[in-house]
Amino acid sequence: MNEKKLVNWKLITIRVAYWVGVIFDFLSALATTIYMLSPGDTFINDIFGYTTITDIGYAILVFETALMWGWTALLIWTDRKPIERRGVLLLTLVPVVGMMLVFNTVGFVGGNPFISVFTIVIQSLIIVLYIVSYVLATKLAKNNSTNTDSLNKKSSGV
Repeated sequence: MNEKKLVNWKLITIRVAYWVGVIFDFLSALATTIYMLSPGDTFINDIFGYTTITDIGYAILVFETALMWGWTALLIWTDRKPIERRGVLLLTLVPVVGMMLVFNTVGFVGGNPFISVFTIVIQSLIIVLYIVSYVLATKLAKNNSTNTDSLNKKSSGV
């Protein structure tokens, strides 16, 4: 595989990581928005077996939903310059997906019926995807920096 194709595959992998986050965040934000805006039971309750929202649940979901919409927008913005903004992968990886994985694992082990092995597996796969994407983006950034430095030296006659 030639160098250009390899770089393209790396970029595709990095951009897929961003869009996986966009899709999951969007679906989560949409589901919680519907759940919050409904006065009683909805199809969300039926699908997941949730009870009608409580006052404290509503207060928590206000913050969670706003953050999910914001993170969706952040990942779309990051995808516009995937190499330069690769740090967002780490911000998504450690405090967001990592903490969700920890809390879901603790909840699953503790017997929470709303947490499935599927959720834990998906979050684990996302973590692997984000680590690989960050490493690839960092390597591409270093290669771009090296190529730019050598071009600058050639043009300046050094």
